[in-house]
This record gives sequence, structure tokens and C-alpha cells, in this order.
Amino acid sequence: MKIRISALMIIAFLAVGAAGYAAQESPVKFKKYPISEEFRSVVTSDAPEDPILGKAGDHVVRKSDIDRMLAYYPEETRQQLRENPDQMETLVKRLLQIKIVAEVARSEKFDRRPQVNKQLAYVADDFLSREYLAKVVMQEATVSDADLRAYYTENRERLGVPEQIRARHILFRVDPAAAESEKNAARARAEAALKRLQAGEDFATLAAAQSDDESTRAKGGDLGYFAPGRMVPDFEDVAFYTDPGKISDVVETRYGYHIIKVEDHIEARERSFEEMKAVIREKLHRELVLFKVEKFVRRATEAAGMQVYADRISSK
Repeated sequence: MKIRISALMIIAFLAVGAAGYAAQESPVKFKKYPISEEFRSVVTSDAPEDPILGKAGDHVVRKSDIDRMLAYYPEETRQQLRENPDQMETLVKRLLQIKIVAEVARSEKFDRRPQVNKQLAYVADDFLSREYLAKVVMQEATVSDADLRAYYTENRERLGVPEQIRARHILFRVDPAAAESEKNAARARAEAALKRLQAGEDFATLAAAQSDDESTRAKGGDLGYFAPGRMVPDFEDVAFYTDPGKISDVVETRYGYHIIKVEDHIEARERSFEEMKAVIREKLHRELVLFKVEKFVRRATEAAGMQVYADRISSK
């Protein structure tokens, strides 16, 4: 995914308390991307290495400024930006441009206009609330090894690897409501293809030439790996009882007539606790963070006596 950064995007980014990366209509959600440990290390760091990446008069952008901003991005986006010097350079330029324009606005006392001042206060409150939740409330979200083990024990079966097969198919499509003559013609095509396969023709080649399944035809009919429940029952009843390397007889489903070749069969198995430990920890921590934040916000708003007048909101 290629990332493009514009001045408007950066302004929108800062205007929502650095909570979003792209346009304001699709901001990064706080609950999905909480403040990262990387951000905390930047804020508290006393490392001497903090080079200036750009300057304009008295305005400077340091490496720590960029790191602080990127800490709000999802990890994938941060990595992509760091690996692209041109985009990082664009980001530094945009930040300097914002500083320069803001200085002009202050020199003209634009920030003292009532509506602008109110919006600045909102931005400050928004950022402060996010920081407090991240650095105080979320710090209480810790998951113990006992929690991990208990979750694994209770969900061992669900966490396992289900039975799976990898299969190819050739479909001769016909509507269930089609005339009998049309169904017979489709079945005759399927049976003719089956004979060619039984005579030694390559399954993938024949699928590419004859299958009516447009989504798999170019891949030689390859359906990939799938577990029970993914395909229609009539198809699965044959596919899961066909040995790897074998070809089925003609199979009828609501889509028409199929010939199935099973290429691999993986038996169901449990995953060990060690295999699942990191996944479980991430899941439980995410859920605990959400619970802690929602609980704190609920208590704080109740203590403040928050009231929302729905009738006034809905009235025109």
C-alpha cells in the first residue's frame, strides 16, 4: 500500500489530537490504536541523540517530533513511512509549513477569535483526555500468566487447528431450475471430462480450459485449504472422504456438477499453550484495556452528573 501525505492530511491529523492518519472521515480509533510504548519512551527519553530534521527560522522539527507523531499510527503504517525517505521528508516539510502558517495566524491574533479559541480548547481537552487514559487508566491493564493459562484451558478445543483439506474442482454450472435436457447436457460434459482425467490428463490444465467457476479457473480449479462448513454440504460430503491424490466421481450440488481432486488432508489437532500464549495475551490485554477505559469513563461521567438532552438534539 502506497502512502501519500498532503498538507490537508497533516492538518486533519493534528486537529483531532493526532488520532488519525488519513482524512478526517476515517480517523484511527483510540480503542484500536492506543498510545504505544514507543510514544512513552519518546516522551520520557533523555537520550542525547535527537537530530534536527528540518528548520525554518526559529522553528525546528526533530526526530523526536516525528517519532511522537508516528507513535499514534498503526505499526504497519509507521514501518512503511520509516522505510520511505521521500515520504518522511514530505512529512517534515508539512510539519514546518504548519508551524509557519500557525505563526502567521498568531501574529494576526487569529487564535484569539472566539470560535477559533473554543476549537483550540476542544483540541487540548481531547489530547489531554487521551493521554490520561493511555498513561494512567490503561497502565492498570495487566494480564497474568495464570489468566493466560485459564483462558487456554477453557478454550483449548476452540483454539485448535480444525480438520482441513486442499482441493481443486472443475465446475459444470447449471441452474437448479433449468430444464432436464440442460441438466443432462451439463452432466454429460462433466462425465466426459472425468473420463479424460481418468485417462491421465492433468487436472489443473483441464480445469483451466473447461471449468465454469471463474474465481478458480485461472488457478487450475484450486480452492486452497478449507475446513468443514466452508463449502456446500453435498460438496464437502465427498471432498472430505476422498483420499489425497484421488479424483471423485461427478458430484451434484446446487451450482451444477463438480469433479473434485483432493491434494492434501490435515487432521484436526490441538495447539499447545506455548503456541497460543502470545495470541491469547494480545487478545486478553486488548479486552482488558477496553474494559478499564469504558469502566473509568462510565464512573467519571456518572460522578460528573452528565446529562444529554436527546429531545433538543433531535429538534430542528
